[in-house]
Amino acid sequence: MNHPDALLALALIGTARGPLPTPGPDPLGQAAAQVTHPDPEGTLLARAALHALAHAAGRRPDPPGDQPDPAPPEPLPELPGRAARHLPAVIRTPLLNEWLTLCAQGGWRVPHALLPDLLDHAATSYNSHLRPLLTPVLGERGHWLARLHPDWASLSPHPDSWEATTPAGREDLWRRLREHDPQAARDLLQRRLDSERADTRRRLLTALLDTLTDDDHPLEPLLDTLTTDRSADTRTQARAALHRLPRSAQNARNAARLAALLGGTPPTPDDHATRDGLPDPPGQNTPALLAHLLEHTHPDTLLTALNTTPAALTALARQHDQLQPLAQNAVTTHHTPLAAALLTELPTHPQLLQVGPPETLAAAHTQAMNDRDLERLLTLLGPHPGPWTPDLSAALLTTLHATCPTRHHAAHTHRWEQLAELAATRAHPHTPHPGPLPDDATEWAPQTMSKLQATLDLRQQLWTDFGKGRG
Repeated sequence: MNHPDALLALALIGTARGPLPTPGPDPLGQAAAQVTHPDPEGTLLARAALHALAHAAGRRPDPPGDQPDPAPPEPLPELPGRAARHLPAVIRTPLLNEWLTLCAQGGWRVPHALLPDLLDHAATSYNSHLRPLLTPVLGERGHWLARLHPDWASLSPHPDSWEATTPAGREDLWRRLREHDPQAARDLLQRRLDSERADTRRRLLTALLDTLTDDDHPLEPLLDTLTTDRSADTRTQARAALHRLPRSAQNARNAARLAALLGGTPPTPDDHATRDGLPDPPGQNTPALLAHLLEHTHPDTLLTALNTTPAALTALARQHDQLQPLAQNAVTTHHTPLAAALLTELPTHPQLLQVGPPETLAAAHTQAMNDRDLERLLTLLGPHPGPWTPDLSAALLTTLHATCPTRHHAAHTHRWEQLAELAATRAHPHTPHPGPLPDDATEWAPQTMSKLQATLDLRQQLWTDFGKGRG
């Protein structure tokens, strides 16, 4: 019996029932012979520890695994240090979006040393909009690292990894392909969408709706089959996509139904009524059917089929008390001429203002500021991405100063604070500070305004360090 086994046997029966085994003549045995303690138990434990240490130290290393290919060379220049230094401060704030956007606009990539923290944050963030912002700035090393780390893999999906990628990763992969090769993205949907799980189909159809153009008409047969899918979400998304393709058969059927309805002949149920999402049964509730057709038929198809103008179509909707469905249609399809016509009837409709002529939206901003209507400003500016124009930004900060909550009038406190927080991240960073608040301002109002000004100062420094001018 070798010495380690003899030590184990003695440990099992106890040192009171047997002598300590004699170490062997090998070097390890001679070293063990030098290890003694006043009591036999201590000697046994010490010699066992020595053998365990020698066993671990003498273990052969595992054979090397497959080594990844080295990262490709970087075609993009590294972001200068003056701009890169801001990333640790903004990485967990809303300003990260602006930092990434400025980085991409400058044609730079994130320095290698900052990649792990950025990838960690993006992988654990619930803000899915971060992922497309990362794509142009990670550089070859960033995408290479992401593919090697299981927690980061979905941030840089590879076309060959579709099967092993999460639903979110497949959506990101498709969006990236859509940017660089729209036809290849359409081909991928044609091949894959039918066989995907419902959650993946939902993500891919959402991505399609976000980027849909008239060039996507070849997808109509696929979308048409999805209008009878088991998933209600998939059916709704497929119909929405067909609605936004002006030349789709669904739009043509809806336009014919509307023409018949307006001609006094309510349409009878047909084979496509259910798949087109018509109210059930379509012929027994004329107002509901009229509302559906005005909301879910592309405006271009309606205008052509009825041989009418946006103004006349708006008058028709007003006559039947159906302005809201038609307005929703204009918003969904981003149809500026129809939105402009509808704004004569619905001049304060916030979503129509976003779609209508820019001068109409600018006038609405001015009117809301003149009226000091903070709730209206929140509704108008909430969907308006930044950075806002210098004139709009300066006017808003002036309005915030003029409407500062005071100890005598603090009814609009919450809306004022919301608007200040919105201005901090969306106002133009070179907007001048509006000056000190009145002496009777509420205690927290100066803190809110100081935070707004500090954020604008930081963003102004960001723009300067990224070489971004005042325009």
